[in-house]
Amino acid sequence: MKKKRFYVEIMQEKSEASGSLILAAVRMGKKIIRFVVDCGLYQEVKYKKQNANFLIDPQQVDFVILTHYHIDNSGRLPYFVKKGFKGKIYTSKVTERILDIHLRDTMKKLSYKWNQVNYDLEDISQTMRLISGCGYNKAIEINDNITIHLIPNCHCIGSVSVLVQIHCPGQEKDINLLFSGDYNNRNLFFEVPPLEEWVRELPINMIIESTVTSQKKEKVFEKNIKDALQEKKTIIVLINSMGSAQEVLYCISQMQKAYPELFENVPIYYDGEMSICCTDMYYKLINEGLLEFYEDKKDFLPKKIIRVMNDKHREKIASHIHDCKIIVTTSSTGSSGPAQVYIPAYIDKPNALIHFTENSVKGTLGYSLRGSNTTTIEFQDVLKVKKADVKFTQEFRR
Repeated sequence: MKKKRFYVEIMQEKSEASGSLILAAVRMGKKIIRFVVDCGLYQEVKYKKQNANFLIDPQQVDFVILTHYHIDNSGRLPYFVKKGFKGKIYTSKVTERILDIHLRDTMKKLSYKWNQVNYDLEDISQTMRLISGCGYNKAIEINDNITIHLIPNCHCIGSVSVLVQIHCPGQEKDINLLFSGDYNNRNLFFEVPPLEEWVRELPINMIIESTVTSQKKEKVFEKNIKDALQEKKTIIVLINSMGSAQEVLYCISQMQKAYPELFENVPIYYDGEMSICCTDMYYKLINEGLLEFYEDKKDFLPKKIIRVMNDKHREKIASHIHDCKIIVTTSSTGSSGPAQVYIPAYIDKPNALIHFTENSVKGTLGYSLRGSNTTTIEFQDVLKVKKADVKFTQEFRR
């Protein structure tokens, strides 16, 4: 009797660093099972039209695996569902809990940035109805032929690498695929156990995400903040809503303990509705036992931190241009969010430090501020000369 042809075809839809989508087609004779790993949004302007196209008809896909919540890995899921996908979306329990707020924020950013949104709130709600939040390192039987294991990694909270084991009746050996996802082996807040021995001993085909690495980055943030405080400057720290925000806040809390004389009578403001929401979610997940942080880092907020909750409060803070203070705010590139209030207020003030904590690509405000102090920036038809100190670090970037 002739054996069935048993193999897997793997294709990747990717142009640069974003828009991650991997399609796997499992072929067992005449039977074909198709699944997708991640369904990310293209964030580069020149590829934005690709957000409306897929390399496969979503109706032909049996299931989706989501490695983590980041926009470049999850941002097109609602459109994938809108175009006809009806299967399950497997991810970690932590990602399941935080994905909804990120997809809604993505929709808002798309509308603001490109005035182009391919899905609506109902598509997001339908996407969340398809989500299946799963535990780590447990066998998840997708069907009679496929079992997956979600293996935690340190890239961000809830992020996983994925082992997919494929069995074909009549075949002596299974096919084992390990999708790394965006991988990092270090995190400020938690660690993950080493890969289990039985997984290491398997004959494995590895599909490795190559855009994110865990190379060492120069740590300059603490020194820059300390120097600015000694000069009694206003400090504006630009952060991402989840990830760098919480790490920056922890770093500031540790500096409060190390340099109490510098922080005496220095108010610390925390602004950005999405970021505040994400921080509250961190604490909620910690209290529920879904996030296992190092014990001494479970409470990562600086002491006496002041949340900015409305425009009036924000404008008052921005108007006090001579006060020494720290403002931690979104967005990380300075191109949206409350940063659009604070940066114009302080960019032409020599007694200010504007500190970016993540990479600012071409086309963002952060990128345009990399020039010298003679750089002229336009804000809502008003030209301002950059006199503030502007610094950058990527030490918080995952």
